Amino acid sequence: MPVITMLSPKGGVGKTTTALILATQLAADGATVTLIDADPNFPLLKWATLDGKPDNIEVIGEIDEEQIIETIDEARKRVDFVIVDLEGRASARTTNALLMSNLALIPIQGSGLDADQAARAFQSVRSAARVRERPIAYAAVLTRTPGTVKLWSRDLKAIVQNLQDAGIPVIATPLAERGAFRGLFSSGGTLSTLDAKQVASLESARENSKAFVTDVLAALLQKVPA
Repeated sequence: MPVITMLSPKGGVGKTTTALILATQLAADGATVTLIDADPNFPLLKWATLDGKPDNIEVIGEIDEEQIIETIDEARKRVDFVIVDLEGRASARTTNALLMSNLALIPIQGSGLDADQAARAFQSVRSAARVRERPIAYAAVLTRTPGTVKLWSRDLKAIVQNLQDAGIPVIATPLAERGAFRGLFSSGGTLSTLDAKQVASLESARENSKAFVTDVLAALLQKVPA
């Protein structure tokens, strides 16, 4: 079954949020999902201890650089999707996870610094592809964007144009800045279980999540070349 990895050498770009939104939406659509938390802070394991984790999502903490290959391989044999949230720095664990991946997603926010750091992640994917001697599909994910393109900054628009000019695929639906996405890490559960009376623009967040996952699945089916 497909293995999707999240990586970025820069912290705070929404990598773990992207992993959780993807996992919970896939689960809401009926898929079985294994989340492998390879971030040293284990934010996904902490989310899993809160109320509301769907039964069709399991979360595994992974700290062993060599064991991660076996962990991914075992998981992909029994669930529909495996999602790996990698640590920021380059490491053997990052390379090993990429070797097992069908798609690598690199979150980017609207700043030149984010774009520069993301370039390192794209290079890591290409390096891993050379090691396994076949392409690894990858795509940029725009995160924490304003709700509409009209409100995007010039920097963000320039980043998107530069990615396109460089031939780097971009997931068409960005993940907007939504309080509901942040709220999952404090309240637990999923977008389906959050209370609309306590979370602003929850329906917009749900629609955003569904559209984003549709585009990620399309990227998998298209086998975007690296």
